[in-house]
Amino acid sequence: MDIEKKLLSLNEFRSFNPLQKAALGKKIFEKNIVISAPTASGKTVIAELCALNTIINKKKKVIYTCPLKALASEHYSEFKRRYSKPLHIRVALSTGDFDSSSKYLSNYDLIFATNEKVDSLIRHRAQWLSRVGLLVADEIHELDSDRGATLEMVISKLSSIVPSLQIAALSATIPNAAEIAEWLSAELIESDFRPVELREGILLNSTLYFDSLQNELRIGKEQVQALIEDTLEKKKQALFFLNTRRNAEGFAKKHSNTVGKRLSEKEKDFLLRVAQRVESVLEIPTQQCRKLASLVRKGTAFHHAGLLPKQRQIVEDAFRGGKIKLVSATPTLAAGINTPAFRVVIPSLYRYTAYGMQRIPVREYKQMAGRAGRPRFDSSGESIIVARNDLEEEELRDSYINGEIEPVESRLSFEPVLRMHLLALIASRFVFDSASMEKFFSRTFYASQYSSLGPLLEKLEELTSELVELEFVRESGGKLAATALGQRVSDLYLDPLSAHKIISALQKKLKEFGALYCLTDTSEFMPCLSVPKKSETELWESLQLRESELPIDLQREQFFDSSLLSKFRSALMLEDWINEKSESEIMEQYSVQPGILFSKRRICDWLAYSAIELSKLLQREENIPVMYKMRKRLKHGVREELLPLTELRGIGRVRARRLWRAGLRSAAALKKAPFSELFRVLGQETALKVKRQIGGKRVSSGRNPNKRKPREEQSSLGGFG
Repeated sequence: MDIEKKLLSLNEFRSFNPLQKAALGKKIFEKNIVISAPTASGKTVIAELCALNTIINKKKKVIYTCPLKALASEHYSEFKRRYSKPLHIRVALSTGDFDSSSKYLSNYDLIFATNEKVDSLIRHRAQWLSRVGLLVADEIHELDSDRGATLEMVISKLSSIVPSLQIAALSATIPNAAEIAEWLSAELIESDFRPVELREGILLNSTLYFDSLQNELRIGKEQVQALIEDTLEKKKQALFFLNTRRNAEGFAKKHSNTVGKRLSEKEKDFLLRVAQRVESVLEIPTQQCRKLASLVRKGTAFHHAGLLPKQRQIVEDAFRGGKIKLVSATPTLAAGINTPAFRVVIPSLYRYTAYGMQRIPVREYKQMAGRAGRPRFDSSGESIIVARNDLEEEELRDSYINGEIEPVESRLSFEPVLRMHLLALIASRFVFDSASMEKFFSRTFYASQYSSLGPLLEKLEELTSELVELEFVRESGGKLAATALGQRVSDLYLDPLSAHKIISALQKKLKEFGALYCLTDTSEFMPCLSVPKKSETELWESLQLRESELPIDLQREQFFDSSLLSKFRSALMLEDWINEKSESEIMEQYSVQPGILFSKRRICDWLAYSAIELSKLLQREENIPVMYKMRKRLKHGVREELLPLTELRGIGRVRARRLWRAGLRSAAALKKAPFSELFRVLGQETALKVKRQIGGKRVSSGRNPNKRKPREEQSSLGGFG
């Protein structure tokens, strides 16, 4: 099949753009390639060409790996929509379950996954990996992010498993793309092509400076306000990047009336429905839910990790659809999915870090600036930094607009990450002695980038001794092998130090609170909740009172663990959640937003599952029930008595408690209950769902007991009791 013609036809492209034409002249179907080009330059199309060629012409599988779940999901949806049906390509999305070889994936031609999921598949020796012909490594510049070592391991390991593997690495513009290409023995394709021109400027005293050009805004108004009004007058959208969640929320609220006044009646009607969806994500909306919904009604929104995933998705979709006009977001959105706007504005280039306020890297600024300009809608996009004075304007221009992007550097030598990957390499038999260790690591980006492996090998030797001491690795006659415990820790994708803490905790019979503390006392759960100064004394007293419930030696740990109080407070928050405190109460007491709580609960679910698996191996079965119940209770946020009710679809923590108070405390009771009683407690729609799940005796009438005339669709209620 002529892949190039087919792709043009399916995408309704007249021709390939300059970057894509340059790539097609480089034997992209035969060699490894590294593509370094600006955001929205069409890199993904090149990856799609390579994928289609591998699947259709080479009859091999493809893995498309991304740093984020949202990014993998977006690429999956786009590829499936364009190519699956017309080309009969089976596409899968796999981003969860790190304790499986996901055998079902052997039936798919193209798998979109996160870097961690691919690494997990390698650890579980998924047999179908040998049939992979192409690995697409999206966002390859993320090699030097906190999770970059995992991507480096994935590439190094999969290349060892499949010597004929082709790699297509995609990157934003970086200065040392040639280094990455050299590591991969790849053809480097660099371009500054961008389908939508990007104009980078600075706003100072109500004047926009784009190089030597000036664009006067309305004098006499606050300059950011004037910038928003100018954007709206142009019938465009703006994306503002703020450095904290609180600032993002405050900014959206401050400017919501400005946007709301310019909405048409049709837009208002649409946004009202969007706002209702935002507000109803939780059974009982929090103040944050209501705040976001009120802003969405005015065509404005904030976007940060404190929102629930479904709320973020709703905001992103409405913004991409042109209905929400202004979004204020934290910088995490810049590294995420495709949400372009005509104008990107960065009021401050500072952010909070562990070391106080720090300037962001140039690469992070360029990532944000790259969101400016919407293909198919704009001929140009504007990225604007806000300056406070003349001196800062000049310095920002030199440092950021004309500044050099930082080179990508390997993060493999970062000790906590290296320890985890070393255990996995030994457990998977990539490494079994000092010679194989040196051979494997000589293939990494670290080895390619630095002249000597000496310092890394010394660190690896120390970590090997540590893993032996933890009883995760055996060493005999210079040979290395994972113990049964070490193998399981690797399979479970745990930090060995976290696993050691969990194993130590499992030596005791855990109580409910001890199980929760066991989960917060891990690197995976970090960062823990901060501890307000005014609460320290009270928390220390509470900690001492609950010493008998903790799975640690408190008298020792209070001198050695600087995070002890943070972990304890985090466990208290989780305890309140499973005892049915609402999201609003959690926010009020702990300053933890629903999105953060959701994320922590998801992490705890995996940790609790891991604790169950380790309990089996250690023959500490007495701790399995408490961890099993903890998984369920953390998922639903309920006391133990409500667990059977929450197993029903559509029954969350609030409805389950209502049923309990009404005396309907089991599936059997629900089955016997007349529909009118369920309707009274749950409402018509949910009551109908419950009856469909559990069945029940017939009722004499399908009428809505609160209405005179039955709705047409109620005729089916005769089948329920």
